[in-house]
Amino acid sequence: MGVYGLVSDEVNVKKVKFAVSGIKCGGCVGKVVNQLKDLSGVVNINVDIEKQEVLVSGEHGFSNMLIKSMLGEIGFTVTSMKKLEA
Repeated sequence: MGVYGLVSDEVNVKKVKFAVSGIKCGGCVGKVVNQLKDLSGVVNINVDIEKQEVLVSGEHGFSNMLIKSMLGEIGFTVTSMKKLEA
């Protein structure tokens, strides 16, 4: 499991779980984190290799479709997205 996070105020947080095929190792986790960590509004990225899931938390302004596209740019396929309760 890989985690990237910044300290944030949990009051106005958006959380989205992305099911992502192709995440197989720590190198994959690093690619995902490096691709998304500087995206405006993203505060926390949690990658679960076993479940092949990426949980992104942040301000309500980040774009689910942009994240899906950015993951595609580095060779991963998003098979589903689900907004979670903060």
